[in-house]
This record gives sequence, C-alpha cells and structure tokens, in this order.
Amino acid sequence: MTLDLNQSKATQSDATRCGETQFDIIRHGQIDGPAALYGRTDVALSPEGWQQMYQQTNRLPIFDNIISSPLRRCQNFATELAADHGLTLQIEAGLQECDFGEWDGIKFDDHSQHWPLMTSFWHDPDHNTPPQGESLESFHNRVVSTWQSLSQQHLGQHNLLVCHGGVIRQILAHILPTDWRAGDWYSQLQIGYASLTRIIIPAHPEAKPSVAFIGLPADFGRIDIDFE
Repeated sequence: MTLDLNQSKATQSDATRCGETQFDIIRHGQIDGPAALYGRTDVALSPEGWQQMYQQTNRLPIFDNIISSPLRRCQNFATELAADHGLTLQIEAGLQECDFGEWDGIKFDDHSQHWPLMTSFWHDPDHNTPPQGESLESFHNRVVSTWQSLSQQHLGQHNLLVCHGGVIRQILAHILPTDWRAGDWYSQLQIGYASLTRIIIPAHPEAKPSVAFIGLPADFGRIDIDFE
C-alpha cells in the first residue's frame, strides 16, 4: 500500500470519509535551548523548529480540530496553524509533558549530583520518580484519560494533536498495548522533533484503534507502507 501525504490541504482524509476517526499526532519541533530534560519547563521553539512543524503539517489533509498542549513549544505553533485554518484552538492541560520536578530543565551535559538518580530513572522510571516530580503512573493515567476524552469528543473527525514525545509514548502504550513501565519503551522508541504518528479509530463501536505509523520525520516525503 502506498501512503502519500503530499496531498492537497483541501482534501478530506480517506479515514474521515469512511466515518472513521483520525488522529494525527505531532511532537513539537526543535526547541530554542540546549539539550536538556524539558518537562514543565516552558521553552519555545527555535526557528528551525517552526520550519519543521510547517513542513510536516503542510502536507496533511484539512483538519476538523487542532488540539494542543498549553506549553509554548506546542501552543505557539498550534495557535498560528489554527488561525491559518480558521479553527478555534483547543488547549488540553492533560497533553503536557511529564513534570520532572527538580530535574526539569537540567542539561544533559550537566554532570551534577542529580545524574546518579536520573540514571536510575532512565532504567526503571516506574520506581524512580523525580524529586518533587510526577510519577510515571500519574503521568500515564493523566494522558490516557485525556486521550479517551478526546476520542469521544471528536468521533468521525480528522484531529491534529500537537504535544510531546512522552505523551505520544503513553498514548501508543495504551493502544498497542505495551509495558509503559519499562525503561526500554522510552529509550528504544524514537519520537523525533516534528515527527508524525497516526492513529485511526474505525467507525464500528466494537473495533479497536489501529496505529498506521509512528514517528515519521518532517522530511520523509512519499513512502510505501505494506499493511498486509
């Protein structure tokens, strides 16, 4: 099966024409700051990040809804995109990245006293909650609750979610399902800047959501995907 995302913005997606619900989920683009652990830290997009996001979204069909995390690296772009499409932006606090507490914003090359504990977190995040931060279980439950609510709100529509890598991993773990408590889920599944993940929910009430693809980069163009 050939997947062509270089279609007109005025074209309705095949999924929504069939009554299915489609969620295109985009991680924010490159941020304007050093490489660091950014959760609640409200860093903005870099100029390259803005370019990445427009490159990704310009090839997609028209949206019925645009939904965003309230953090600037998501919301600022989503606000402009919604205005371009004549849509009212929906802000969802539940789509924020995990709150890493005292570790939030620490540079990856900062070998401070936090790093021994942070290393334990990467290996076993379920049992090593960041000091003053959000537990993995709380984060997962928050994101899944938000996802379930959005899925009911926007049935039969083409929806764009602008959010974060951690949020996308929680949604995928809920749908597939996989062990969201395992450190390997976060280290081995790459969700790059401005990458696109697509989830389709069939119109049949008993049907389960399907993941069409995960983490396609902004510069992928036309590709062939075999779903058989």
